[in-house]
Amino acid sequence: MIRHQVLTTEKVPFSYRVAGLGSRFLAWLVDLFVIVGLDFMGAMVGSVLIVGRPGLGSALFLVWNFVVLWGYFLFFEWLWHGQTPGKALLGIRVIQWRGTEMNFFQSAVRNLLRVVDSLPVPVPLGPGLLGFVVAACNRENRRLGDLAADTLVVHVERNIRPVLALGEARGEADRQRLALLRQRLSQLDREQKQTLLDLCLRRDQLRVMERARLFQAAAQFFEQRLELAPDEYESAEKFVLQMAAVLSERPGGRENET
Repeated sequence: MIRHQVLTTEKVPFSYRVAGLGSRFLAWLVDLFVIVGLDFMGAMVGSVLIVGRPGLGSALFLVWNFVVLWGYFLFFEWLWHGQTPGKALLGIRVIQWRGTEMNFFQSAVRNLLRVVDSLPVPVPLGPGLLGFVVAACNRENRRLGDLAADTLVVHVERNIRPVLALGEARGEADRQRLALLRQRLSQLDREQKQTLLDLCLRRDQLRVMERARLFQAAAQFFEQRLELAPDEYESAEKFVLQMAAVLSERPGGRENET
């Protein structure tokens, strides 16, 4: 089992289990079936349109095929926190080399280079000989797209503790504070939110002193950046976990437990 270790700016190590070639290939097979299904749906709609408007039906099918072929991996991995349906099923995801969530540019670079990885038969979807050889020859199984985009495919940890759910707001003061937290936390960018959630979910991996120092730094960040501070006698860790619980909220008031 290969692990990739990341050292934060606070000199705190986090580790990720690197995904092997087998799990990545199986995830690709699942995604391939989804893509074929989407193409089939486009062909069905296009065939109906071709009956009345041959030119329009053919054009729409070509556009649909192009969007599915080139946009499937790019947008799923960007919007689903490094996962496609296949990767989610196999429990793996793509992250930046330094351990944070990848951005749109990295997703674009990574997936545009699928054509190069698929050599000697250059197709945008298939795993090719060149990509396999490159991935097999480096410790973290990174293909050319990963090397160019500075990304890495890792397993999603299944045994990490969830972020604690928020208690029910019982009074007007509680509801007002919750509304304030949501408003202030909305100022964080995507990467800052993901870093906060990763810290809280992986807190059990930290040694006691490192854990206390890192949560204290996070609490100071909220106080200085968002003017949010813990209550009297409230620990920095409990305060930060409450912030993460707000970010983890799902529509309807339920919190994300993954």
